[in-house]
Amino acid sequence: MNNNIPVFLSSDNNYVSLVATTMTSILSNTKSFIEFYILDGGITSDNVEKIQSLKNNFNNFSIEFIKIDYEECFKDFTSAKRLTKAAFSRLLIPELKTQLNRAIYLDADTLLTGNIAEFYNEDLENYALGAVWEEYDQYIGYPERKICMEFSDNHKYFNSGVLLIDCQKWRQNRIFDKLVNIEKEYKNRKKTNDQDILNKCFDNNYKILPRKYNYLTGNFTYFKNDTDIIIRHMVGRIRPWQINENAQTNLIQNLKEFWYYAKMTPFYEELDAKTHDKQQQALLLRNAQIDEFYLKLWIKRAKHRMETANV
Repeated sequence: MNNNIPVFLSSDNNYVSLVATTMTSILSNTKSFIEFYILDGGITSDNVEKIQSLKNNFNNFSIEFIKIDYEECFKDFTSAKRLTKAAFSRLLIPELKTQLNRAIYLDADTLLTGNIAEFYNEDLENYALGAVWEEYDQYIGYPERKICMEFSDNHKYFNSGVLLIDCQKWRQNRIFDKLVNIEKEYKNRKKTNDQDILNKCFDNNYKILPRKYNYLTGNFTYFKNDTDIIIRHMVGRIRPWQINENAQTNLIQNLKEFWYYAKMTPFYEELDAKTHDKQQQALLLRNAQIDEFYLKLWIKRAKHRMETANV
């Protein structure tokens, strides 16, 4: 029996440093053998070599780069505003490696703070997909998406940056064909690239996994006492790699953890060099403070709407 864990990540040349950091965080927190598959949207040979050099520090992984021509593969797909077609590549995973029964997909802006094997071994209860409900967003951005995408009343909108896929069921149910048809129907109504069409396809029909497997930035405000985090998803306007590792701030969650793993990669100096402009750093931290204020305000309003709706 193959106990290896297949993990797919997607990147072009702009995100290789983050992919490498995600990889080191995975490898540092598990004894399992990881089969990495990089959905390659244009990584230079130099950066491919840098990622492969992680084998100098870790021996529990293999890596394969899978070239993806986004424009050709998704020529009939429409990108949402300010987004590229790269996000669609995750939709191909079960078709790209037909020998896999199950696989993990992770965005490049994720960080493992626990053992990925725990996530991989979650019981999907006969569902083709496992994902984490964006609970804190239920009364903020979701109502508009619900109207645009015509979600059912019981659907719980999930984030597509962390996915656990039953590849066999995905292929058996011809999920990719369904996604293509949904994209065609809703291309002028969706607000995201892959996330809206995945939610439409799996409307009220996916395994809701614990939020510890995709802990989004907003969760730190919405949920006060969560400490059991396995996968940290660093979404938001200001990210840890933009802030100097020695910054004295509590506005950027997992700042120290990010830089701890970044130092294990050959991209550390490149990342660090971008964080030494004092004026820029001050502006970024000021923006982070503003973002936190508005997030708290939005969540306060969301909780009020939730309480009102339950009366």
